[in-house]
Amino acid sequence: EKETVVPRERRLVAAVIYNRLRNRMPLGIDATIRYGRNVPGTEPLKASDIRSNSPYNTRNRLGLPPTPIANPGLASILAAANPARVDYLYFVRKGNGKTHFFTASEAEFCQKSLEYGYGGC
Repeated sequence: EKETVVPRERRLVAAVIYNRLRNRMPLGIDATIRYGRNVPGTEPLKASDIRSNSPYNTRNRLGLPPTPIANPGLASILAAANPARVDYLYFVRKGNGKTHFFTASEAEFCQKSLEYGYGGC
């Protein structure tokens, strides 16, 4: 629910989450870090937030966080029940602040992260 505001991206986000879980990769979802550290979406995450040992830090822990971080709407529940059939493992918010770039390549993800002003990997 917290990962995209664009309806057509919900199934893609769900696919990334399932693919990362299946591959035993950290989810790397910043919204979970924000929730666990009480950082509003209007503020950037600090290095200390990203390094934190919070159980909600899905950058350094495998699996799902211990509790939901939001109440999903019906559209998000349906997307989770029927994820897109893609091999994507990464996504990054584009410079427009709404839509995302999706890829299976870590190198491509890092390049786009740098391009969109997030500092790369």
